[in-house]
Amino acid sequence: MEDDVDGWRIMERPGRLGSGRPLRVAEWDDTYGPGSWRLAWLIAGQYHDGNASLSLYEDAYFHLLHGSAETREALVSTACDVFVHDPSDTAAGLDYRHQDAPGHHLEDIAIRRCLVRLGVWFRGDQLVRLGGVDKDPDPGWLRSQLSPHRLPFHRPDLLVRPELTGWWLPGSVESFYQSNKFLLARAEG
Repeated sequence: MEDDVDGWRIMERPGRLGSGRPLRVAEWDDTYGPGSWRLAWLIAGQYHDGNASLSLYEDAYFHLLHGSAETREALVSTACDVFVHDPSDTAAGLDYRHQDAPGHHLEDIAIRRCLVRLGVWFRGDQLVRLGGVDKDPDPGWLRSQLSPHRLPFHRPDLLVRPELTGWWLPGSVESFYQSNKFLLARAEG
């Protein structure tokens, strides 16, 4: 990749970082220098920071929960909260910046934020695990509906093509998050 964008050079499409994130960050710091690289998401021809991608990521969940009373009711009547990696993920509340595990947990935060936007909240008695379906081939119906690797991205026109491949389905929220992510490094002067 060789394009320059506003003083930044497009280096690669890194795809999923997961628990390898600390090693990749150290590698990029060594290669480009701390503060001289960034992750950005290509959306409608512009590179944006993670906040823009998270807005669209969250909107996909809003689209599902607003549009499917069955899924929304199943979620709020079953769950007392949701998590991805560990029950301690619930401490993040509505804050995407609160990430304790090496791998990020976004879908739980997105769901909580959508419930606030919809004016409803959890009233069930189960702590429901989300994500991790690559380790659990037969998730329950609700978990399956809420997994970013299966949830269709509501704006397929914004997906960078070709989509990256991984454990996620093509056209899914996870495909958007991974396929639209680019590593940018400061262009040399």
